[in-house]
Amino acid sequence: MKRLSKKELANLREIVSQGATHTAKVRNAAKYLKTFCIPDIEYLAPCLAYRQISAILFDMMKTGEVKKTDPGQYEYAGKERQRTKMDVIWHLIRSHRQFDTDEIERLSGAARYTVLEYLNCLKNLGYLRQKGNRFNVWTLVNDPGPDTPVNTGKCSKLRKLRSKKKMSREQGTERRNQHGKTE
Repeated sequence: MKRLSKKELANLREIVSQGATHTAKVRNAAKYLKTFCIPDIEYLAPCLAYRQISAILFDMMKTGEVKKTDPGQYEYAGKERQRTKMDVIWHLIRSHRQFDTDEIERLSGAARYTVLEYLNCLKNLGYLRQKGNRFNVWTLVNDPGPDTPVNTGKCSKLRKLRSKKKMSREQGTERRNQHGKTE
């Protein structure tokens, strides 16, 4: 393990201890350390015994999250993310370049509403264009790469919804406080 100042070590121990389970604690330590051995994790998470850490690392190696580089040395590879419907739709869009809504719906297995919502989002972001006067034929005009573009419209709608809920909650609390004072 690399040399850490007392403050860095305290911060790292705090991060590691935030894990709700023993596996989460080992994962937090492994993420930070990148390459490590069992005593390194034992030092950062004193609540865990050597055998517990060894068993957890064995399970993490089965899933591919951790790789053994040398005897007693491990490397954190990360968790493989599950592909969402948006990821599948984006992959299909990039591979077909020109397509119709029905084709994407059939190949992705996503609901029609989901496909149309995402296609319109990508259109608003400038990645897609509807071809001519045909409503369900689309063309990819700007390819930003393999990473799935985020549906920012949906994010902003959710943000607005949350702020409205928060404001209404605050107003309700205010009214209750005022009502309580008048009695």
